[in-house]
Amino acid sequence: MKQDQQQSQSRRRPRYDEEFKRNAVELLESGERSAVQLGRELGVSDCSLGKWKRQYGRQGQAARSGLGAEQSRIEQLERELAAVSRQRDIFEKSLGHLGPATAAGIQGIDNEQ
Repeated sequence: MKQDQQQSQSRRRPRYDEEFKRNAVELLESGERSAVQLGRELGVSDCSLGKWKRQYGRQGQAARSGLGAEQSRIEQLERELAAVSRQRDIFEKSLGHLGPATAAGIQGIDNEQ
């Protein structure tokens, strides 16, 4: 059983950030290497490169019409806001479990700052 868990952990797909994907697409679109060759060099599949090219490439950008850097930044900030809101909600719920005296003490510390 433990061996199966170790194998499944080693098979997990790596996560690549957006900058890595965009850089890979730039290299692919430069035409110096094929998708297969570039994929081997970067350690990703040529299928992933194709998907990233559709998403981040020149033609993909034109197809999305109007979805520029500002829109991407807005979407990123909205995701961050949602994550921080969830963290705040979890924190507020944990204060409720500690009791009113503890919560009031923490709120008093917050007001002093």
